[in-house]
Amino acid sequence: MGSQELVRQTELQKLYLRNMQIIKWRLRSIRDIQSGKTKTTFKMTNIEFCVLQIRKILELIALSALISDQDVYEEHLNNIGAMWNARLILADIERIHPDFFPKPIVIDPADKSKWNDITDDYLTKEKFVRIYERCGKFLHENPLKMTNADIDNEYSKVWNEITEWGRLIINLLNTHTIKLYNQKDLFYIAMNTEDQPPHGNIFTMVTDEE
Repeated sequence: MGSQELVRQTELQKLYLRNMQIIKWRLRSIRDIQSGKTKTTFKMTNIEFCVLQIRKILELIALSALISDQDVYEEHLNNIGAMWNARLILADIERIHPDFFPKPIVIDPADKSKWNDITDDYLTKEKFVRIYERCGKFLHENPLKMTNADIDNEYSKVWNEITEWGRLIINLLNTHTIKLYNQKDLFYIAMNTEDQPPHGNIFTMVTDEE
C-alpha cells in the first residue's frame, strides 16, 4: 500500500470508527433509559426513544460500508429516509456492494493472528430485517381500534425485546471485519470497553507480484 493510499484508507477508517462510536453512544443511551438512570416523562416515550435508537443503529450498520464514496453514502441515506421495507433497503445496498455486512469474529486466544467465526447468536441480515420492521411499528401512531390494554401489551412486549436486540448488535460488532465499497482492503474493528473509543487496523491483500 502506497503512502497516499494509506492516508486515504486511514481517513476512511476514522469515518467508519466515528459511526461505530455513535452506535456505542446510542446503545449507552438505551441502557441509561432501561436502568432508570435517565428517562422521559412517560413509559411509552421511554420505549419509543429506545426503539428509535435501535432503528438508527441498524441504519448506521447498513450504511457504514459505503463511506468510501460520499455520493453513494448520501444516496442510500436518502433512500432509507424514503423506504420502509428493510429487505428492499438491504437489497439496494447489496446490489452495489454484495459484501457490505460486517463479519463478526473472535480472536483465537492460542494464536492471536487467527480469526474465528463467533459462536454466539448475533445480528444477521435476516434478523436485521425483522427488527427494523418491528421498530417501524412504534414510530407511528397506534390505530384507533387498538384498546388501551392492546397498546400497553404491545409496548411491554417490545420493551422486553429491546435488550435482546442490543445483545445481537453487540455480538455482531464487538470485534468484526468490514469491507468498504469499491475497496480492496479489510478493516479490523474492535469496539472496546464502554469508556474507550472503538479502534481498528487496516489489512491489505498482498499479491505474488508485491
